[in-house]
Amino acid sequence: MAAPSPAVRQHPAVDVMTDKTAVVIQDRPVVPLSSWLTDALAMCGAGGRALQVLTPADARVTLPLRTVLQNPNARWVVEEPDGSGHFDGFSGVPLVWDERSGFVVRRARPEDGPSPTFRRPCSDPGSQLWIDLRLIREPREGLLLGDAVEYLAEVFGEADPAGWGTSEPALTPWDRAALTALGRRRSPQPTWSVFTGPPVAPHRFLGTHRTTRVVEGVKETVVFTVGYRRDEAPALELLRGVAAELAERGVLKTMTVQRLAGRPDLTYEPRWAGPPVPVGVAIGPDTVAEIGTAHADSAPAPGERVGPSHAPALWYPLGDGTDPQAWRQFNALMHHLRPKDGARPS
Repeated sequence: MAAPSPAVRQHPAVDVMTDKTAVVIQDRPVVPLSSWLTDALAMCGAGGRALQVLTPADARVTLPLRTVLQNPNARWVVEEPDGSGHFDGFSGVPLVWDERSGFVVRRARPEDGPSPTFRRPCSDPGSQLWIDLRLIREPREGLLLGDAVEYLAEVFGEADPAGWGTSEPALTPWDRAALTALGRRRSPQPTWSVFTGPPVAPHRFLGTHRTTRVVEGVKETVVFTVGYRRDEAPALELLRGVAAELAERGVLKTMTVQRLAGRPDLTYEPRWAGPPVPVGVAIGPDTVAEIGTAHADSAPAPGERVGPSHAPALWYPLGDGTDPQAWRQFNALMHHLRPKDGARPS
């Protein structure tokens, strides 16, 4: 096994290095995806090593860091409050230390199960709506990215985006021209960034934006997340209109919406909150044309035509996001919509 590169071994964010893993210890109440962490992540990726972030049991991670730590080459490691062991922050599975691989899943024993610490209830139960958009843009002169972020912010957050950046905190004032310029400079490599709403927004929102150059043009992937308090219902009735508007703009490829239990401030504790549940799926006009309108109309989940009448998109509502059985509907729908070559719409 090759020795760790000096850059990774000496990186200020890395506390422990093994043959296969870099471990970063974060002893703070809320752990963001800081510039140091993004830098360490990039260095680990280039060197073929995994990144593990170790936190106390009472720490929370931000949505961007959660997204990164759910990567197969990353792990959220949580220390038990009494220091007696460690567990995975997303599954509660007990972990043990391995000299080569860092923290690994403990060999299964009959008495094993998720950590009791992980099974504690959420300290601030609410709900979150996750909207995953895939958009295709024509690579024309004067193209400005990020208008879908502004649109979702207006519809669900009732406020404009406040900041953005390639790490947290996203303190650079929101600027579509600057976002687009960064994507142009980095093309053909993808560009990933974080955006956030203002602290005074009626509903907390933030998310990630990714730009990729593809054969069809410029692909934007937007993950927009909005939080709701326990006494508030997510604005599910707005989703059909969002699909229609993006189809009218001629940019919608797909939209997948999920609801999950969690804190309204969009931070995440190492506690079990239940699985995300699908709320609905939309496919854009080009995808409908690719698989055939008649085939799209005959899906096992009834679809609703939205957007231009001559080139419709379809919105498939799957429920209010509280019944995990909706996954069966979702999987049946994905199987039906899968193109003949076996690839799912993306």
